[in-house]
Amino acid sequence: VRSAISDEQAAAMLREFITTEIFGLLVRELDSPDAMLRVNLVASQIVGLIIARYIVRLEPLASAPAEVVAAAVGPTMQRYLTGKLS
Repeated sequence: VRSAISDEQAAAMLREFITTEIFGLLVRELDSPDAMLRVNLVASQIVGLIIARYIVRLEPLASAPAEVVAAAVGPTMQRYLTGKLS
């Protein structure tokens, strides 16, 4: 992820992995016309969380227990996947 921020080749590799291995599975499971948008919104949350927690190490997020982070972020991701978007 760190390399993908500054290196286009690394970004392309990360994009390909996420699109193929993660998005494809979720899009098929959602089976809705806006599934790709929903999955991209989840991905934006995950990438932002990774950057804030592990690269920039924003406190108190960086040292928060994983269960606390999951409980805080989970409902937003669930809404992106199954809730109303507009």
